[in-house]
Amino acid sequence: MMFQTVARAFPVSSISPVSRCVSFGVRRFCEKNPTKLRVSEALLGAEVGEDVRVQGWVRSYRPQKNNIFLHVNDGSSLKSLQVVAPAGKSDPLLSFGCAVEVKGILKKSPHSKQPVELEAKQIQVIGECNPVDFPFKIKERHSLEYIRQFPHLRCRTNAFSSLLRIRSEATAAIHSYFKSNGFLQIHTPTITSNDCEGAGELFQVEPPGTTFAEEGSFFPCPCT
Repeated sequence: MMFQTVARAFPVSSISPVSRCVSFGVRRFCEKNPTKLRVSEALLGAEVGEDVRVQGWVRSYRPQKNNIFLHVNDGSSLKSLQVVAPAGKSDPLLSFGCAVEVKGILKKSPHSKQPVELEAKQIQVIGECNPVDFPFKIKERHSLEYIRQFPHLRCRTNAFSSLLRIRSEATAAIHSYFKSNGFLQIHTPTITSNDCEGAGELFQVEPPGTTFAEEGSFFPCPCT
């Protein structure tokens, strides 16, 4: 409101060149930045017509003569967000599996299968990916045994991303329940089967009723 009042009181044509540059600088500074949304938030359609910014991994990449179509997913939803951009805005590093940041206008989709789509103004590749070396191939179903070989990438798959979302909601619900009922969370010592440090001492955890006969143990009796 203060800048609008000053602008009305001092038209641009009536102020000096130096003041005019300051005025234009203030105007650029006050421009609204695109709203950053997760894919799950964008799919709700609450920001239709607004400038938004979305980050995620490219699940599919379909270049055509006039437009390019992307499906971007950040793990917050099982469904991906479709991105439409002119062919001239295609980045040479753009490929399946790469990480991108997309800025554009969120619009209602003309297709019934998807509620909204993102009309891209700018697509920036922030993490390259070579589809040949990438272990997960587009439109190919991988077994869980195969996916477990790549623990740093398995969160990109539908199965493991869904599992992580369920685990997150369940953990939050459990913590919320105990907190609302006056419980305090404490962190107990971790029980592990590996002695990773030279100063560590392993001890045996036995079920009730088991005789612990080993001598020279860290604890004189079994822990139950």
